[in-house]
Amino acid sequence: MFGAVLEAVDLSSAAYKNNDLHAAAMVEPLEQIVDVLKAQLRSQHILRLQKGECSIEAGFIWSDLLTDLERVSDHCSNIAGCVIELSHRNLNLHDYLRSVRLESSEYAEVYDQYAVKYLQDIENAE
Repeated sequence: MFGAVLEAVDLSSAAYKNNDLHAAAMVEPLEQIVDVLKAQLRSQHILRLQKGECSIEAGFIWSDLLTDLERVSDHCSNIAGCVIELSHRNLNLHDYLRSVRLESSEYAEVYDQYAVKYLQDIENAE
């Protein structure tokens, strides 16, 4: 998850600094992968708690870390979305994000690439 968030930070930074629309378009699929990772990692933690392999105290820290990383990826998505929307002389971020998730074949392709890159390790650990 940390690697995916770092990649989102790098992409959104490049998008902002260089007005790089390609980098900006790569962020939202990656942000969705981070959401999936957060859910999977939280589920794995609950299983560890049930087995007595982890303490509740450590669980609070783990949960905060997952939430904070996911929020960073959300901010990256907002930055990248704004770069794209400003290039169209529009600033309706929520409509853009909704439409790109539902209507873009490029989004689905990039999402699948990131799923292979980042979700494979989680599934193998289960």
